[in-house]
Amino acid sequence: MKKSVKSLLTLLLLLGVTLEMKAADVYLLTSQTINGVVGKYAVPSNHKLAPNTSYGSNVYSLKITSMPEGGFWFRIGVSGLSNQIQPKVNDAPLTINEDGTQNPTSYSIDSDCYGNSNAWKVSYTANEYEYLTVNVDITEGSTRRVWIEGNKKTSAGGSDEPVALSTDVEPGYYLVGNFFSPYNKGGEYNPGGDGATIDYTNHVYFKFEQQKDNSYAFSIPACLTAHAQILAVDDYDNKMVYGPGSVFGLHGEKNGTARPVTNGAVGTMGKTPTADCIPLVGSATLAENGNYWDLETRNDNVTDDDGMYTFSFTLDGDGNPCDWQVKHDAKTRVSYILGNMEGATAQPLYNKRASDTGVYNNNMYASLYFNGSNGYWGIGYIVNDLSDKNSAQTKQAQKATPDIHITKSLEGDNSGTHDKLFFLGNGGHPYSHSDYHDKVWPNQKPFSLNLHGIKRVEYNPTRGVNELAAKNGSYGMSGDIQIDGENQADFTITTMSMIGDAVEGTYDAKTGNWNYTSKAGDMEYDANERCFSLTISTEDEKYNTSHYFRFVANHKAEQNWGETDNNVTKNTGLARSRYDGADDDNHSCMAGDPNDVQYRPAARETETDSEIRSRRDILWNRPAGIWRIKFYPENDKDKKDASYYTISGTKVVKMPFTYRVGRFIRTYSNSVAMEPAKDNVKVYAAYKYGTPANPENPQSQGKVYLRQLKYIPANMGVVLVGEVPTDKVPVGGYKDGDKVDFYLKEKDDLYPENNYEALWIKKDQYKNDKWNNYLKPTVSAIDKLGNADTDDNGKILHRYFGLGNFHSTKYYKDTQTGDDYIGFFRLTQDGRSGANKAYLSIPANAVVDDGVGAKYGFIDYNGQFLGNGTDDDPNNPSLAKMAVIFDDEDNGGTTTAVREVKMDTADADASFYTLQGVKVSRPVKGVYIHNGKKFIK
Repeated sequence: MKKSVKSLLTLLLLLGVTLEMKAADVYLLTSQTINGVVGKYAVPSNHKLAPNTSYGSNVYSLKITSMPEGGFWFRIGVSGLSNQIQPKVNDAPLTINEDGTQNPTSYSIDSDCYGNSNAWKVSYTANEYEYLTVNVDITEGSTRRVWIEGNKKTSAGGSDEPVALSTDVEPGYYLVGNFFSPYNKGGEYNPGGDGATIDYTNHVYFKFEQQKDNSYAFSIPACLTAHAQILAVDDYDNKMVYGPGSVFGLHGEKNGTARPVTNGAVGTMGKTPTADCIPLVGSATLAENGNYWDLETRNDNVTDDDGMYTFSFTLDGDGNPCDWQVKHDAKTRVSYILGNMEGATAQPLYNKRASDTGVYNNNMYASLYFNGSNGYWGIGYIVNDLSDKNSAQTKQAQKATPDIHITKSLEGDNSGTHDKLFFLGNGGHPYSHSDYHDKVWPNQKPFSLNLHGIKRVEYNPTRGVNELAAKNGSYGMSGDIQIDGENQADFTITTMSMIGDAVEGTYDAKTGNWNYTSKAGDMEYDANERCFSLTISTEDEKYNTSHYFRFVANHKAEQNWGETDNNVTKNTGLARSRYDGADDDNHSCMAGDPNDVQYRPAARETETDSEIRSRRDILWNRPAGIWRIKFYPENDKDKKDASYYTISGTKVVKMPFTYRVGRFIRTYSNSVAMEPAKDNVKVYAAYKYGTPANPENPQSQGKVYLRQLKYIPANMGVVLVGEVPTDKVPVGGYKDGDKVDFYLKEKDDLYPENNYEALWIKKDQYKNDKWNNYLKPTVSAIDKLGNADTDDNGKILHRYFGLGNFHSTKYYKDTQTGDDYIGFFRLTQDGRSGANKAYLSIPANAVVDDGVGAKYGFIDYNGQFLGNGTDDDPNNPSLAKMAVIFDDEDNGGTTTAVREVKMDTADADASFYTLQGVKVSRPVKGVYIHNGKKFIK
């Protein structure tokens, strides 16, 4: 609400309030948890600012040491001031200044900055700041302002907290071994070293990548001495470990299974003339059991051809690893960068020399993903100068590898290699070109990069400083990190989306325009595979007709990838990615036959030749089903035509559930039948609605009765409840709004539509009941659902409700009144329902849908929290409440606890009165007297 200073003072006089700025109490108003306390948008608040005389007599400050992850919203309240201090527009960003900096990004408070509808938004990366300080100067005049300061953490892994990687392992295949030197100092420096045998809980960083020939491969330095095995992890966290068995001799032979000749290979690949591959020996017991590859360093002062080994294998028809190979490449070296985020895997970086002997320059490049807050290590093994046997650097190197020597094959180079790997950091400092903060050396906390998204990075494991390499604990090693070299990409990829008429919610079906700002097609970055991925459900129409898309970075139309110029020109100009097996030079887009795409630095709509534009669009070529799209962007500006994508069918999908009042819960729908992949998810349909005893009473509450189902039929709306995990519980326990992924898998639809009664878990108890489900599926998002539908005469037929918890409603955020509970709440006029979700649709009378309402309940009133306003009343957007009863918890009258929403009833008369004493049935926007107190609506 906008007010002039004059009208604001008039209102204050009307209320009998004298505003004395110097004696004011100032509060931060928010509904979020600050410093461990939940706030409220009311004065007085739980967060009071203290006078800050260092900035002036009318400046107040609040130091925040505990804050929500990623950001928060707030307004300012001043005692005696009936209207709150707010920004001119909602979500106005407040940039965080360096601690002690007052003016650069402050927000001036003028006559337009009073009301209770807008809030400032403060954004940051989780764990980025030690503390924030919110400051307010309430002095009259041009100096009245709000600003925020921050003190960043000095260590990438947290101030003094131990630095360690999560042991959580994503599904896939991993090369495991005792690769890391025991001279790595664990605890606060790095994740430590390995022992004499493989530890299957630590250092699971080396994830195999699927190749174009459908094999899986990963490369390691050929200088390592270690045991190695393959660890397989499935979607349900089951683990198997594989080794070579006894085929072609056991491990450990000098030139046996794991010691190929220079540029040669050993293994079972190609050893059988049949199509069947030779299996590896697997075990569900995670132990070596004599079944491993025994690696012995090539840098033995005899061979010294350096290089790397590539381990590879294929899968048999049952998905078990088989036909393994260890191949040597004398021309290529590999190092890694590893982040300390949960589930991180090592990102390989390669460097080639011209021949099998000679010098490497060790300039290793890769496009890597950074999230702005986590720490990163280089993983290295190279000592760059052993020319002086008596130098401190050489003596340090000999502590870890006593027989280390200058590598013979490196002509004119004085470097050598350890036979184990080291973590290299910079002491926990943000990356910079000062104070050695762009250098890395062993046994240091990880470095941090203030980057969000994919960026071209160079890591040189030898271009360090001898002074650092000679330090105790450095073992002769020092490297260098660069992010601003000549090969830097034109931009940083922070988000990637699939945009086009093939992706629901990213285009306007009426106009055909693509919506580049839509988040409906946003892809998730997979740091393990260094790609963006998205899982979508499709219907037949998208396959039988021409539907197209492009990959779009940062929601900017001019940063997109379409078909390559080569694809555009062949096949009479129409680039098709084949799926039906036709042999016409097109691509299947499977992992073995990906489709190349090309970066387009111009908006699709600005391409003057519409025919060329359509050819550059990517054709969607999959029938109905669940599909996982993986996009691998190349971020080197000279190689942007090297990007590609794959599409594969998936039987298992990962879905986020939201924690609400003690449960992980969500609505769901899909175009194919699904079932929980584990026994930790329950499925419910909304069978009937119970009308409240007194609809006229805003405290009276309706009830939705949910019946448990055996699985999720195709195109059916359901409620899913996930079992609260007991492992990996966050510190302080789960909080409302937390998300955890649960797994669903495809299922054959067993029951036809006319026999849905068989889906009920308690079908024997319901044998005389007929099927009903008030949950409506939105397999594709409905952005303009609203809160009701009407007949041709404008009469309401159904009212719509969304699943949530009371404390997430606007009503609670405004009033901070009432205990929390899970329920269905009335959608607003601009209500929407997202993809793969559902909404509750209750008949508005007894005769709708041939009398369904009479049998299973109807709601013929507006049912808002305060009063019975009409559905189209713009001043009454609060949400109707509807409790949830789960039939498997409804035993003998015992149901899920539902707490009433109780108003402040300190006064017997709970009515609302205007300032002139006129009683109103419900308040609209303005100032009222309620229970003897001022109430601002």
